[in-house]
Amino acid sequence: MLDILHLFHTDPSPHRFVDIQERLHLSPNTLSERLHDLVDAGLLIRTAYNEIPPRVDYLATEKALALAPVFESLQAWAFEHDLRRPKLEEPVPA
Repeated sequence: MLDILHLFHTDPSPHRFVDIQERLHLSPNTLSERLHDLVDAGLLIRTAYNEIPPRVDYLATEKALALAPVFESLQAWAFEHDLRRPKLEEPVPA
C-alpha cells in the first residue's frame, strides 16, 4: 500500500483507477483491494461519477498527506545509504 500512498505524495491530484494501475503495474484485483483498504482507513477518498463508461477518482485525504515526513525521511535515508534501484543489466546482489 505504500506504493499507492507514495504516488499520492509525489502527485496529490486525483487519480483514476486505470492510471494508478498503469503507473504501479498492479493487477486489477490487487489494486482494487488495496484502494478499498485505503479508503476504509480514511487515507483516500473515492468519488464515483454517474457516467458511461463509469469513472472513479481517488484523492488523498489530509490524513494521507500527513505521511509526507515519512516519505521524505525514507528518501533521505535511501540517499544517505546510496540505495537505488538496480539497472536491468546489473546483477541483483544475493
